[in-house]
Amino acid sequence: MFKHALRLPFRLLGIPLYLDLTFLIILPLLAWLIARQIEPFITLFHLPVSPGALNEGLLPYALGLAAALALFISVVIHELGHAIVARRYGVETERITLWLLGGMAQFKKMPTQRGAEAVVAIAGPITSGLLAALGGLLLWVVPERWPALLFVVAYTTFMNIALALFNLIPALPLDGGRVLRSLLAMRMPRMRATQIAATISRVLAIALGVVGIVSLNIFLILIALFIYIAVAAEARFELADELLSGLRVQELMSSPVIAMPATMSVGDLLARMLRDARHAYPVHDEGGEFIGMITLKGLQNAEPDAPIGDYLSELPERIDPQASAADLLEMMGRQDEPRVLVMPENGPVLGIITRTDLYRALQLLTGRAPAPGH
Repeated sequence: MFKHALRLPFRLLGIPLYLDLTFLIILPLLAWLIARQIEPFITLFHLPVSPGALNEGLLPYALGLAAALALFISVVIHELGHAIVARRYGVETERITLWLLGGMAQFKKMPTQRGAEAVVAIAGPITSGLLAALGGLLLWVVPERWPALLFVVAYTTFMNIALALFNLIPALPLDGGRVLRSLLAMRMPRMRATQIAATISRVLAIALGVVGIVSLNIFLILIALFIYIAVAAEARFELADELLSGLRVQELMSSPVIAMPATMSVGDLLARMLRDARHAYPVHDEGGEFIGMITLKGLQNAEPDAPIGDYLSELPERIDPQASAADLLEMMGRQDEPRVLVMPENGPVLGIITRTDLYRALQLLTGRAPAPGH
């Protein structure tokens, strides 16, 4: 997910911020929609402002853009609320991504302490509620002679209330669904808790979809589809996590690692790939140290006589051989690279493991073929 996101040149609390391409589409659309509804919003917010004062020239569109940006800034702060609380449990946030339907904080792993998932999840709606309270105070302070600022503050306050309430819907992967699953898991096995939460989520997704169709609300329809699809992925991941939790990474890795010298020609490597039915190898320098990966994709348009060292990509992430295969599953789920090097801290590379190795293990553990596309 979010394979085409743009990374911003700064961090927030040490966390990278990304903009998915869908965000770049929804931002101007949302700004335009707000600009077209200035008067209804003024009525809804009961603002002491004349609609005509905000509907002159390009001002509505400037207000729409300002309000849309303020909303997405609120979404980032909402996600930072999750991140700050997760950090209290020793869990770091890899990135925050803004996309079509809001924002998403991606954790390196979910906290495993009893009830911790509920605490981390509820932090987001609480943060949005605090932002709404702050907005309410600002509405008392901002003078009526600044109608544009009044409008943006009122819109942002209203949307933070909506954001908090919407995220409390008990449907995975929304915050409310995670709170529900975490509370259920305090009284029953986590897998069973996930199954119950997933069933409730599907029912709510269908209900949202029906409401969206009846009201011709495209955003509700998209949210319903997102919940329905995401909850299925959540349930599959939880099942895989449970099946793999008893295995160690070293039991799944391919060893010894077959590596190629950086001086090898592209033509020789392509012949080797054809012979081995493989499309990626680690590459070492003259001293035997791994310096990168060479993939079939990376060799497109390469000269047959050129050394493969000219076409290297970065080495994949590394994992300890004694780590749980469930930890490996989480690592694979948050990266695009389909392989991981297996090596102890400050030790030699012992093996390599790919998504295919994981899927094969799951196939054996479940006694049935993996899902299509795997």
